Amino acid sequence: MESDSSVTLAYWLKQETQADHHRVDHHPALRALLRPNVTMATYGAALACLYPAIAGLENALSQAIEKRNSRYALTLREPLLRHDLTQLNQPLLPAWCFAVPASVYEMVGMLYVLEGSRLGGEVIGRHAKRCLGEQIPCRFFTETPLTPAGWAGFWCFAEAICPSGSWPQILRGAQQAFSGFTKALTDSLPATTTPPLALVPTE
Repeated sequence: MESDSSVTLAYWLKQETQADHHRVDHHPALRALLRPNVTMATYGAALACLYPAIAGLENALSQAIEKRNSRYALTLREPLLRHDLTQLNQPLLPAWCFAVPASVYEMVGMLYVLEGSRLGGEVIGRHAKRCLGEQIPCRFFTETPLTPAGWAGFWCFAEAICPSGSWPQILRGAQQAFSGFTKALTDSLPATTTPPLALVPTE
């Protein structure tokens, strides 16, 4: 791949995945969490939708990191989400089956999706507490925030092991993760005609 040496991997990957970001950010399960009139029922149902995506993506990346003897310290949030769902009396749906990345470069792309989700989670957590109270089960969104240093550390790791020629493989891994994440959310939506969550147009 030929690339402008002044363009960083972070900038390039964000630009190339804009549509993927949009599809996830505007998914009904996540949009429901940011409604001004979010209820406890909606909050619980939306978290239940998130579980298969988070658990599945963490499983795939944990396997990849172990297989490749990577030194990347993955922050596992599945136990926090499981705790919140238990407190909310919500079911634990099966983890989505994400393909284990075929290369270290695809692994970096998938990590980009998982780690980046922590940024949006902070916004959701703050909103949920404002609407529903400080005591709501919210460890998944608030207990392991992605600090600026942590986000910078991810990019240092990525840039150290990914030459510019590997960028298309990184993009492929990211897009595969985004696609699986979106499908996992959609398949987990409650099958009901009287939602707290409904599959409605997202535009």
